[in-house]
Amino acid sequence: RGAAQAPAATPLATPDPAATLNVRPNGATLTPEQKFAYVNAVRAIKRKPSAWIPGISVYDTFVLWHRDAFGCALTAPHMGPAFFPWHRMYLHLFEQELQAVDPAVSLPYWDWTVDQATDSWVWQDDFMGGDGSDDDDEAVITGPFRKGEWELTIFDYNDLNQTPWITRDLGIGGLAPDLPTPEQLEAALAIETYDAAPWSASSPIAQSFRNTMEGWRDCVDDMCDPVAGSGPVCTGDHLMHNRVHLWVSGEFAFAHEMAMPGMGEEATPVTADPEMVLGTMAANTSCNDPVFFQHHANIDRLWSDWMQRHGQQYLPESGGPVGHNIDDPMWPYHQIGLEVTPRMMLDSRSLGYVYDTDQ
Repeated sequence: RGAAQAPAATPLATPDPAATLNVRPNGATLTPEQKFAYVNAVRAIKRKPSAWIPGISVYDTFVLWHRDAFGCALTAPHMGPAFFPWHRMYLHLFEQELQAVDPAVSLPYWDWTVDQATDSWVWQDDFMGGDGSDDDDEAVITGPFRKGEWELTIFDYNDLNQTPWITRDLGIGGLAPDLPTPEQLEAALAIETYDAAPWSASSPIAQSFRNTMEGWRDCVDDMCDPVAGSGPVCTGDHLMHNRVHLWVSGEFAFAHEMAMPGMGEEATPVTADPEMVLGTMAANTSCNDPVFFQHHANIDRLWSDWMQRHGQQYLPESGGPVGHNIDDPMWPYHQIGLEVTPRMMLDSRSLGYVYDTDQ
């Protein structure tokens, strides 16, 4: 691979200083009326037909994009430098769809280093609903996204069960019994370089803020299952971003020692065993659970926090995987008429928003 250029050589777009900025809030500060408006907008785009993909809803378009982003040929938003910029545009488009329903709605974030209780504001009946029910195969049966009120229609390619409701088991499982701590976050924010070769899940933690935050540890191989999609083989703990996904889901598939992407030459589908449950937030279709967007809004906020400390730097400028260099177009945005590169995503103000913690 070619050598990456120094981050100081990267010219950046300048946001319009006169623009009115949308401020994304900490969800813990939302009023009951604001929570209701947000939930109502999410439910509305679940019903609204997609302008991009015929036959499915706006919301399910985002689920499909996230699932297909794991495809072997795409080298899209995971296990590589484009993790942050890809999800930034993804959240921006999602928020635009919410605001088409209600212009007053902003995408709130969940600060999981602070709000760690299983009965925090996130899991109340007026927002995301609660934990899964032990008496109903861990189905969510409370809140606006409960079983019978929120139907899942897009599934992982290797999910033969296709459970049509959200399943959660908060904090249950050996891989993620707890959430990331403030100390772990501070150690990540202190890393001075955005990313490092080999620009993957194997990038060295001490030199890669991106890989530290994405959460891969001690990865020994980068492989791709032709059905399940791309994924590394890692022997270490799942931390930070990955850990939150697993904490919410309860790790069902992992706890049953199912093969994950890259763990064999042949795809190993999730079994149809009725005792097997695939925790929604552990799947490639994790965004079927709307709390995904509060989690990733926090990830996006922390990227802004990191750049406030270390500057709007990005690596690689060249020589990295296709789709991950600073001026590479990112899938699927070019397919819907949007030219989106990592360079364009380095300042959230250029997209018209900031966070309530931004300087």
